[in-house]
Amino acid sequence: MTSVVAGSLGSDFSLLHPKVAWRFGFSSADDVCQIGTGVMEEISATRLLPAPVLRIGARRGLFPPGVGANVPFTIANYAYRDTLGREVLAFGRRFAFPGRTGILNSLMVTGTDSALDYLGNKPDMVVHTSCSVGEDGALLLHSDPPRVLTWPFTIRAPAVMSAITEAREGWDETNQRHTIEVSVRSPAMGELLSYRGWFTAVAKPCTREEIPAELIPAHIESRE
Repeated sequence: MTSVVAGSLGSDFSLLHPKVAWRFGFSSADDVCQIGTGVMEEISATRLLPAPVLRIGARRGLFPPGVGANVPFTIANYAYRDTLGREVLAFGRRFAFPGRTGILNSLMVTGTDSALDYLGNKPDMVVHTSCSVGEDGALLLHSDPPRVLTWPFTIRAPAVMSAITEAREGWDETNQRHTIEVSVRSPAMGELLSYRGWFTAVAKPCTREEIPAELIPAHIESRE
């Protein structure tokens, strides 16, 4: 089996730093998961975003439920095949804000023309994601504006009102740890959200039955 990222990058997968390739090279055939623990050094959001939008987005698991510095977090990754036969890399993120925990889940799926990311705690928001490799072997992810999948329609927001996500996951050789940076930008409003931090990760045996139920949606959305 080929992982979602390896399938998206093709031969360029070999250009990733070995530690980054380890992060994104495992597939449903390997029966393993990865558990990462680290710190988000900065989580920020523009004041232009209305408070109700932030609350709704946090409740739907689309972005952290607050801003801050040096926020502990965990990231768990699981690989499986969904009922449509697509390879899936699931991300389960937990942000430990004082007195509350923020949950961000997403599913990266092998699509027809590019990778797909189904965002949040419902499989009704999707973005097309392209993968590339930075000069230092980091994985670069570019996600187009999101679309909301409401039956039987797909709603596309005008580009000027939509957010584009840029993410980078690399390896810090000095401190021997993974690094992550995410920026969500709007053509009209500039940077809306961003977070950056670091983590260490280990691989553990994991069968399909041991994957958390919240990362295997009961309803699978086939539309891209």
